Amino acid sequence: MGLSLPWSLLLLGLLTGPGASGEDSAPVVVTGTLGGSVILPLQLQDEQQVESILWMCRSVPRAIATITLVEAGGPDAFSQAETPYWGRLSVVGPGRSLQISGLTWEDAGPYRAHVNLRNSRITHTWEYSLHIYEQLAHPRVTLSSRISGNGHCLVTLTCVAESRGGTVTYSWTPLGPRTVVSHGGSVLSVSLRPGDGALNFTCVVKNPVSNSTSLPVSVLPSCTGPGVLGGDMVGEIVIGMLGRSAILPLEVPAGQEVEKVTWISRRLVAILQPGPAGKPILAAGTQGPYSRRLSVPYHDYSLQISPLGPQDSGPYRAWMTLHTPPINITKDFTLRIYERLQEPTITVSSQIMKDGTCFITLACSLDQAGEDVQYSWDPRGQGAVVSHGGTTLSVSRRSGVSDSYRCTAKNPVSQSSSSIPTSSLCSVPRQLFNPWWLVCTQWHSDY
Repeated sequence: MGLSLPWSLLLLGLLTGPGASGEDSAPVVVTGTLGGSVILPLQLQDEQQVESILWMCRSVPRAIATITLVEAGGPDAFSQAETPYWGRLSVVGPGRSLQISGLTWEDAGPYRAHVNLRNSRITHTWEYSLHIYEQLAHPRVTLSSRISGNGHCLVTLTCVAESRGGTVTYSWTPLGPRTVVSHGGSVLSVSLRPGDGALNFTCVVKNPVSNSTSLPVSVLPSCTGPGVLGGDMVGEIVIGMLGRSAILPLEVPAGQEVEKVTWISRRLVAILQPGPAGKPILAAGTQGPYSRRLSVPYHDYSLQISPLGPQDSGPYRAWMTLHTPPINITKDFTLRIYERLQEPTITVSSQIMKDGTCFITLACSLDQAGEDVQYSWDPRGQGAVVSHGGTTLSVSRRSGVSDSYRCTAKNPVSQSSSSIPTSSLCSVPRQLFNPWWLVCTQWHSDY
């Protein structure tokens, strides 16, 4: 059903008009972190007799929250409309500022607070502009090199940060007389002469809510050989599952003829050379720890390792030698290997209060979690609190409400879940179940 004409006109005035008080100051810019919380600050004067406060945003065609102040000094009445913000809003501070929790990308945009004074037709309006950013992950750095006409080694380092939340700024350390920064700071060019020592460079990325640093990238003064990798690198990240295969992808520049490609890690891995009909073949590297586990999957110089073992994790470099012009191009990789996750176990404790409110704490755990495991809970109702890196969920419920909760553990190659009914926890005496363990029906899936 559509809005009536008078209400539509009133709403249009609230969203677009300057307010009866005539205030036209610039919006207050507020910055929030994806998944976190933010406060839209509101400062009320002591002498103002405020009757109500309406909080509005442009994406919702009505007030998302209303605060009604009691004249006798009693507790305020706070109500939320059934909108995407429901359960995520709260009032904080003596000024009745609005806090938004569980921020999403859709929350970004303009907001208004309309303050109605008691026994007055004047409405004071405060405007806000909410910007959402995400925590930046570690950037990855790729490296290429070539020999210039004067015999110097020209090295180009490219820093890449994955982010949806707007502009990211780049910087490099250290900088010197033979370094040049370009492409908005994401590319660093270094000129090295024979006899120069090796240099380590670090890329730093920033946005308004976070900053992150790459691992140091070592640059050698010589473009004549691949050497052996002794430390950590980033480069392109390749994800593999233990016991399966992984491909380190490498493309040859268009129109270029390859003499050979040398793959190295902490030791020589393989040497690929053109074979019959130009198809790359393994010329060396079929012995040792990679014996019978290497192949060339495509008509290029990519390298496939199968089956993967834990010892295969780490840095890799492809050193490509071209015929004409005589250029060496390098590309760095980091191979990360993960195991398929087992089913998580849910530990539950609960307590029933005298007023019938049931407090439940659920903890999700894995016997062998490994690295880069993320936890999530479903459902996430009003008032639910997630802590300890996502492994713990605390909720309060009224007795007699039938419900269940699911914990999902996820790493880059798999995910696994467990679910548990909680209705019985709030309907039996506390001493029968606090605490207790339960492993329920479980499932898992590979990406």
